[in-house]
Amino acid sequence: MIRTSLLAGFATLALLTAPAMAQNVSNLSNTAAGIGNGATQSVTTMQRSGGLFGGPNAANVSNLAAGIGNTASQGVLVGQRSGGLFPGGSAANVSNTAAGIGNSAMQGVTVLQRSGGRTPFGAPNLANVQNLAAGIGNAAGQGALVRQR
Repeated sequence: MIRTSLLAGFATLALLTAPAMAQNVSNLSNTAAGIGNGATQSVTTMQRSGGLFGGPNAANVSNLAAGIGNTASQGVLVGQRSGGLFPGGSAANVSNTAAGIGNSAMQGVTVLQRSGGRTPFGAPNLANVQNLAAGIGNAAGQGALVRQR
């Protein structure tokens, strides 16, 4: 009798908290490979989590130009807010790569992250922004703003 009541209670708790634990995940990629190609993208991702156990926010944005005489350029805006009683935190990974001969990689990135909650400690915010030009005669330019609180 007690075991049945406990199982029913746990099942009810699981059903009530499952939607509140949902994750927000965005994965975006853009690639140009070969000779004389361009990979250009503009991305805006806004994510918000809440509830009893606010799930994590994750945004992964990548742009790649590989070969000869290619250009990889992107503009990215990521807004993430994590709340709830036990917030899940936010993570943003942005990468831009030009690899080969005579390539260029340029990007402008803005990442705004806010973590709240009703506990004395907030969930972590992570922002990782990378820009890479590898090979011969390549150029990499980047402007980045990351605001976390």
